[in-house]
Amino acid sequence: MKKATIVSLALALVLAASSFASAANYIGGGIGIVGPAPAVESGAASADSDSFPIIFTLALDYDLMDKLSVSANGYIQPKKKPVSDAAGTGLGDYDIFGLAGGYVKYALANLDALKLGAVAGAKYNKGFVPSGVDRFSYGAGVFAEQPLGETGTIYGQAMYWMWAKEEGIEKVETVERIGVIGGINFKITEKIAVKGQVEYANKQALFSIGAGYTF
Repeated sequence: MKKATIVSLALALVLAASSFASAANYIGGGIGIVGPAPAVESGAASADSDSFPIIFTLALDYDLMDKLSVSANGYIQPKKKPVSDAAGTGLGDYDIFGLAGGYVKYALANLDALKLGAVAGAKYNKGFVPSGVDRFSYGAGVFAEQPLGETGTIYGQAMYWMWAKEEGIEKVETVERIGVIGGINFKITEKIAVKGQVEYANKQALFSIGAGYTF
């Protein structure tokens, strides 16, 4: 079921990108899913029986000036409380976990519309990826953006993340510090845009698709 959902999201993005104009500044929300956890990773987020089968997402892109831009994204996952902690019925039965990140990008080169530059950012994890861990981290890396003619824009960034040493963890593998984001955005009307994204964080993939206001 999860694989079919991922394929459906990818096909929707490819088909839509073939016929719509590119999006600029954007603010919106959507839905997503958490990819399979590594087999040996017991602290990874997942859509288990106590979690919502989907996650809710938020996204922002804004150009401050010609070479400087900011972006942000977030994930929200309600998870059912243990029976002994449940307050009753409704939203009171759920704890909210999530991940939020903010980024500043500066373009260093423009190669025939391909924009290349540096990115720095910070993010906060509340029991999401990895599960059960509250963590503030900061990082830096590189990004690229490529307009697809009048049809859309594809983008990507790769960053190396740092955080304070955590109790009981002597060593952190390099692969756990690598974060990658890639996606595509495009307009479907003058003011409405669609955005699809894949993020790799803490050895897990997060898939999302959403819609929002473009300006």
